[in-house]
Amino acid sequence: METGNILNTINDADRDLLTTINFDGPTGYDFFWAIYSDKWTWIPFILVIVYCLLRPGNWKHRLLIIGSVALLFLLSDFVVSSFIKNVICRPRPSHDPAVMSLLSYVNDYRGGAYGFPSNHASNGFATATFLALLFRNRWVTLSAFLWAVGSCYSRMYLGVHYPTDILCGALLGTLFAFLVFILYKKAAKRLALLPYREIYVSREMLAIPFIFLLTVLTLLILSL
Repeated sequence: METGNILNTINDADRDLLTTINFDGPTGYDFFWAIYSDKWTWIPFILVIVYCLLRPGNWKHRLLIIGSVALLFLLSDFVVSSFIKNVICRPRPSHDPAVMSLLSYVNDYRGGAYGFPSNHASNGFATATFLALLFRNRWVTLSAFLWAVGSCYSRMYLGVHYPTDILCGALLGTLFAFLVFILYKKAAKRLALLPYREIYVSREMLAIPFIFLLTVLTLLILSL
């Protein structure tokens, strides 16, 4: 099969899957996913993560964590949005004449012009993977990945990302997290710092899944 035919097949499958995920749902359902997708909704969740990241260790460890998170954000957000998207220039489905008229939109939100890969997916999976590798706590890992998966679904439900935008963004975010974690471990070893999980009190980590569940429950109640 020629490359052009393969790409056409992928694009057709992408559009078919998106039109299945994106539908004109009830008002409460629209409200839930629109608010879930909004980055400001998750400020308390992010602040708790930052607190947990900076809580243990000495100033060297805190600086190393800050540097690692800054590098992760640079890769998963800035590189994706300011470089990759502008090189590939793939229109969002909400800006693609081939499918835009078939989609339902919430509050007429359509996003920017380009959507490949998804920043939400890249940032979400970069954060979730890095936390999983750093904390090694099942509840933190579960809540972080549920948050990331929900964010990815919300972008397709809102009609602003194709499934392949999400998939590639998630893969990039995961790759970036592994890369940054490897660099973090090497730097920690060079600085003679203990592994993060050996200096952190496990019960404090439970604030992360608690805030995640509290946020989701609040959105559910507001959606009723």
